[in-house]
Amino acid sequence: MSYTTCSDEDANNRQAEVSRLSWTRHLSEENIKPFDAIPGLTALPIIGIMHHFIPFFGTIGPKNNFFDMFEVLYRKYGSVVKMEGMLAKGTMVMFFEPDHYDKIYRAEEMPAPYRSGFQALEYYREELRKDRFNGVYGLTTAQGKKWRDFRTKVNPALLKPKIVKLYAPGLEEIADDLVARLWSIREDPAALSKEFETEITKWSLESVALVCLGKRIGCLQDNLSDDHPAKKLMHCSKTVPDLSFKLEFAPKFINMRNSSWFKELMKIFDTQWEVSEMYIEQAKKAINERGHGIPEEDQSILEKLLAIDEKVAVMMANEMLFAGIDTVSYAVTGLLYNLAVNKVAQDKLRQEIHAQAGSKYLKACVKESLRLLPVLSANLRQTTKEHIVAGYQIPAGTFAIAPNEYLSKLEKYYPQAREFIPERWLVDKEDPLYYGNAHPMVTLPFGFGVRSCIGRRIAELEIEILVKKLLDKVEVQWTGPPLKVVIKVINNFKKPYHFKFVEAK
Repeated sequence: MSYTTCSDEDANNRQAEVSRLSWTRHLSEENIKPFDAIPGLTALPIIGIMHHFIPFFGTIGPKNNFFDMFEVLYRKYGSVVKMEGMLAKGTMVMFFEPDHYDKIYRAEEMPAPYRSGFQALEYYREELRKDRFNGVYGLTTAQGKKWRDFRTKVNPALLKPKIVKLYAPGLEEIADDLVARLWSIREDPAALSKEFETEITKWSLESVALVCLGKRIGCLQDNLSDDHPAKKLMHCSKTVPDLSFKLEFAPKFINMRNSSWFKELMKIFDTQWEVSEMYIEQAKKAINERGHGIPEEDQSILEKLLAIDEKVAVMMANEMLFAGIDTVSYAVTGLLYNLAVNKVAQDKLRQEIHAQAGSKYLKACVKESLRLLPVLSANLRQTTKEHIVAGYQIPAGTFAIAPNEYLSKLEKYYPQAREFIPERWLVDKEDPLYYGNAHPMVTLPFGFGVRSCIGRRIAELEIEILVKKLLDKVEVQWTGPPLKVVIKVINNFKKPYHFKFVEAK
């Protein structure tokens, strides 16, 4: 006969449960490995990890792009790789299993994920020219509450599909102008190779300016002089990634603020702001002279935002004229290359265009091209708290890297992963090619979550309109070796280009 009361039994059970949980936690903590146990590239005093990239002697050696570097790191160290003191950045950890960085990214979503920007641009906006910006730093450099407040104000004007599509007629005119220019130089291979990048960049700037400012700025005219404001913006868009890459990945021991690179970059930022400000003031003047009582479809992004917050409107317009040029020109160049070397896909797309049967295959082509040739090779978050991932402690302040381009080309996620197959975005779920069989965090060409690219819908519209206009009349061919990507802050293609344009049959 037992003399244990119900309350005593409950107490004993609770104590047993506490003991069990305590023992489980003890075992779990014993299995958690410290941050220092993560394999990877260790740093030396002064030079950091530079010795790993020395030709012939380094464990990694020099690499042309981040994709090649990620491949070596994954094969050498496995699914979690640490790079201590990554040059001017802090310690980075690369996660080659999407579940791992998925856990961090989702945990860091609220209230506002921290994504480190360019240190030089942060210094320019927050210190050197802080009186100019008055605490409004835009989406590129703002963090925390300031970033979230800014993003909340600009989201409706840039992300609503119905609003974005209103700009299509003007973008079609710009695309027509570019197609005519490319067609005019098609019979001179040297001229086409030399001028293709310039013409695509001019088209990209003209397009984003139309959406942003509500007017064309004359990029696609003949013989654009070096002192033309549009030419200055194009020069800034090319120079900033080059100089930023040198500064962001320079050894820590170098005082970059005293370097010629840094001083030149500050001047470039000044030029970019001054030219953008000139265009913005012209647009504001035109709006005021015309009056504000016009339909929404006739309003530019700038005008929509001016009605909400003038400082935010000016900053957003500046960022569009800063970040919306080379990113889109790179993406459309990659798509044209993939279509040029995959004639079956190009012919199928042209049939859809001629039949005016919607844009389903075109959208699939865009997605597939960005899977293979994304603007950015990886996504990044800086942790604001400690995480336990893959059995390792990940402390606050760590840069968590998602090597999306590399993962997107692995057979474990996509059958025939390195081939351009737009159909994978269209087939039924039962088909082995179906894109949904891959982890949803593998391919993220526009980023993830609340910090995903705010210009996505505009960029996609620009690209789709241009490709429709071009392929309607032109067959795109490629006559040279495979296109190669080279390291910059954003991906870039190694020149020259070997496009050839002939009349479509």
